[in-house]
Amino acid sequence: MARFGSEAQWEDLALNALGELGWPLLRGEEIAPGSGERESWSDPVIQPRIAAALARLNPDVPQTYLQQAQAEILRPRSNDALAENYRLHEVMTKGYTGVTYLDSNGIERTPTIRLISTEPAENDWLVVNQVTLRDREHHRRFDVVLYCNGLPVAVVELKRSGDERADSSGAHAQLALYLREFPMAFRTVLLTVASDGATARYGTPFTGFDHFSPWNVDDEGAVIRAGDPHEDDTYASPLEILLFGLFNQERFIQLLRGYTAFSERDGVLAKRIAKPHQYFAVTKAVGSTVEAVRSDGRAGVVWHTQGSGKSMEMELYAAAVHRTPALANPTIVVITDRRELDGQLYHSFADSKLLPETPVQIATRAQLRAELDGRASGGIYFTTLQKFGLSKAERDAGASHPVLTDRRNVLVVVDEAHRSHYDDLDGYAAHLRHALPGASFIAFTGTPVSFAERDTRHVFGDYVDVYDLTRAVEDGATVSVFFEPRLIPLARLADVTEDVIDAAADEATEGLDTIEREKIERSVAVINELYGHPDRIRRLAADLLAHWEQRKAAMLPQIEVGGKAMVVCATREIAARLYEEIVTQRREAGDDTWHSDAIERGKVKVVYSGTTTDPDPISRHVRRGHEQQAIQKRIKTADDELEIVIVKDMLLTGFDAPSLHTLYVDRPLKGALLMQTLARVNRTYRGKDNGLLVGYAPLVENLEAALAEYSDTDRRAKPQGRQTDETVQLALDLLTELDATLPLDWHARLRGDASPSAYLNTVLAAANALLSPAARQGVEDAEGEEGSRRTPGIDAWPVRCRGRGRSPAARTCWSCGDRTSGSTRRCASTSPSSRPRSGARPGSPCRRTSRACCARSSSM
Repeated sequence: MARFGSEAQWEDLALNALGELGWPLLRGEEIAPGSGERESWSDPVIQPRIAAALARLNPDVPQTYLQQAQAEILRPRSNDALAENYRLHEVMTKGYTGVTYLDSNGIERTPTIRLISTEPAENDWLVVNQVTLRDREHHRRFDVVLYCNGLPVAVVELKRSGDERADSSGAHAQLALYLREFPMAFRTVLLTVASDGATARYGTPFTGFDHFSPWNVDDEGAVIRAGDPHEDDTYASPLEILLFGLFNQERFIQLLRGYTAFSERDGVLAKRIAKPHQYFAVTKAVGSTVEAVRSDGRAGVVWHTQGSGKSMEMELYAAAVHRTPALANPTIVVITDRRELDGQLYHSFADSKLLPETPVQIATRAQLRAELDGRASGGIYFTTLQKFGLSKAERDAGASHPVLTDRRNVLVVVDEAHRSHYDDLDGYAAHLRHALPGASFIAFTGTPVSFAERDTRHVFGDYVDVYDLTRAVEDGATVSVFFEPRLIPLARLADVTEDVIDAAADEATEGLDTIEREKIERSVAVINELYGHPDRIRRLAADLLAHWEQRKAAMLPQIEVGGKAMVVCATREIAARLYEEIVTQRREAGDDTWHSDAIERGKVKVVYSGTTTDPDPISRHVRRGHEQQAIQKRIKTADDELEIVIVKDMLLTGFDAPSLHTLYVDRPLKGALLMQTLARVNRTYRGKDNGLLVGYAPLVENLEAALAEYSDTDRRAKPQGRQTDETVQLALDLLTELDATLPLDWHARLRGDASPSAYLNTVLAAANALLSPAARQGVEDAEGEEGSRRTPGIDAWPVRCRGRGRSPAARTCWSCGDRTSGSTRRCASTSPSSRPRSGARPGSPCRRTSRACCARSSSM
């Protein structure tokens, strides 16, 4: 009989689940070469089933040409697995048009030959276990392969539970090995699954494990946690939840056709597949959009946490609405309030190979009006809200914005639609409504709509879908971000009042773009004096560099590189002066590698917008667009020597650099901008399990105020913004509970040897101790004591001395788990030095358990 949690048991469970979902089962040897199914040991495709599907789905195409199409489709064009995967994905989703022939009437035909039907019942589904692949150099056996019409479309790799060397990450590593050894075996594979039963994650064959995702929701998108009660008993384990979510045949076809996105930038191809929160958000958003077009034009707000893939959701949404007949090939207008965001989002769309047409970035108001005026359908346009302004002549005449189109099939997609970004920009939102009176509006935001932003909901409607901070961290879509306050006092001037400071801070925290820089400059002088005093800059640089060296050393074992840091300053002048001070202090320490005039060299760079007419030292760091992009590329390159980038406004929103793990903020950010900035360090990366926000400016109250707008779960769990001291105390409390629970001295076992093997041996010893006859007898004795109020897992163990705590502060009463003081193991009920109670004395029975507590060196 297979051991519980073995690969064989998980395989049986997977096959049973897939059988319930309508995937008939065969064994690997039943489709092996010579069986009439597979033709080659090195290729898992089943040619006869492909031929049968082609004939079934294309009855009007002569057999000869179907055979020709089959040969051409399956003939590799390159040895690049990803390139072949993209080529065949296009054929599987759009059909093949490479065959031309004359029909019986002499008319030339170039049919679209289908490989896979959108109707599940028209396809031939199959699941096969233990599929052998071999060539001259390699011999492998895939655990589970899923087929659609003879094409392998998914591969499942399973490992046994409880083995640190063979968990889900080990299964992913095995899949990566298969891909290297048999790249063409994955040319039609949509997704792969890595599981040890207790955990299960999926992604494309080309996705790193840090971007693999669980499918942990039911058919309505509600979160399921394994072990929690659920009316459907099919959701018993993470593996079953994933299988029933992904391999429902109708959903699988949806994922294949509409929720898988290829993109290409600088000649590098990438493949992504939607995670469950993205799939359900887009599905709901399309449905709400159809209703909005039919009614009041308010399609709603999608709030998905920064870093969880909002840009991809917008890309999937744009593709989905174009496929929806009820929306009549809509014109999509994507709007941001900043040119930087407009460019970032536009480039992500321009890279996409999923969208039906190439997006257009609007450069001028005149171009916007020319593009939209008179267009009947289609088009994807990117613009800023400011483009919906009036000309000088229109303003002088008191005219309204001209109507560009009153069509109903116009969708306005707004990125980060908050009142501070949307309503207070000189009436641009009103102009937008005048320009597109028949349009429907939908918003995608990474931060919640504020309680004060009722106007935003009035424009867009209610939430369509919510994916909060806590879920994103639980799913591994983002990492937790901790907060460490390291406040450096401000220089105070006699003529600068609190009102002046508050007004200046409000001006500087709005995150406005270059168009409105004049508004910010009114406060620059005050901010420069407060935050940019030379003595304060020196203290800031010294503390930052010392902290960064410690942080970098701490992260190195996790992510295998030092990683990157971002410093956010209050003004451009302060950013430039901080750069000079960092370089000076490093040079004085004997390291002259931090400064370089070359864009591609140097360990610290400054990024902000400006012109050559800016005063010194600001002008030293004003660069052309391609130079800024080169620095941004260096930040995203984990092994580049660039360590620290100093910014003011640029890169605070919409910028992704996964190896960026530390954020130093010396600027009083607040609200949505604070949370968007904090999200720069919440991206996943190999081995990265946290990001850190270091506050040199006052941020505590601003963080609390910002989190107050989030979900109840986020406010309790604080997955972003929890102070490090609070986290340390939580860890100490958990260790205290562990001390009170385990009947063995695990500290002694790990003292001096913290290796993985020592850790594993300690865990096994703890499990054995908990399952020992003495422990079970203790439980039975405890259950038999009438009137007892013992806490399970703490006071059920035999009473004996447990005085070898880590420190006096961490000790607890062995009997009841109450915290103790001094060198004793007595609880508050019996220790006069702690909380003396009437009649209590050392050695008295604990009032919670009726057992005697012990002194450090005595046994009971």
